[in-house]
Order: sequence, then C-alpha cells, then structure tokens
Amino acid sequence: MKEIENRKDIENLVQHFYGYVHSDPKMAPVFVMPKERWNIHLERTYNFWDNWLFETGDYKGGLMWAHIEKNQTHPISPELFERWLSHWFRSVDELFIGDKAEFLKSKALELGQMMNAKLNKA
Repeated sequence: MKEIENRKDIENLVQHFYGYVHSDPKMAPVFVMPKERWNIHLERTYNFWDNWLFETGDYKGGLMWAHIEKNQTHPISPELFERWLSHWFRSVDELFIGDKAEFLKSKALELGQMMNAKLNKA
C-alpha cells in the first residue's frame, strides 16, 4: 500500500472502484451508457478527484447536473448512495494509505450526503 501521489493513482483508484460498481447488480445499471459518454464520464471523474487532491483546475462543470439527469431514469436511492460509498471506501482502503486517502473518503461521504439530500427530499 502506498500514498496517493499523482493523477495516475487517481485513475487507478477510479478504475478499481468502477470494477466493483460494474459487478454490483444494483449499481451497474446506473452506469450503463454509450462508450463515448462513458469515456467522458471517466475523464470528468479523474479530473474531479485530481482537482480536489492536487488543485489542478482541470475539473469543469457542476457535480449535480449529471446525477439529477441520471436520477430521472435510475432513481438513486439512499441505499444506492450507501453502496456507492461502500465501494469507494473499499477501493481507497485496498489501494492507498495516508492523509490523501482519508481525504478522499471524507469528501466522498460529504458529497454523497449532499447529493442524497437533494435527490431524495422527503
């Protein structure tokens, strides 16, 4: 195990995470999309986390719009948020240690709670 040092580490983490997501029968349908759109999604995800950790300025756009759009065809329930977080935490813990790894888990929890609250208003 090592600390997160660069964008390549972020890309490895994201790919590892989506390995779990795509093998999860409840999560996989949310992430079905044409290859071109999937590649855009991956790049945005890399940029998002890379920007948080290394302040690259590479992430452009809002976080919520894609989730709101997807929520219309695949409701993203509190259960799915919990599964998403579980896969993310597991992926981080399997690959990395250190402050940046802990930050990624903390930020994912914060963002997941925010998105869940917005998408699942009582």
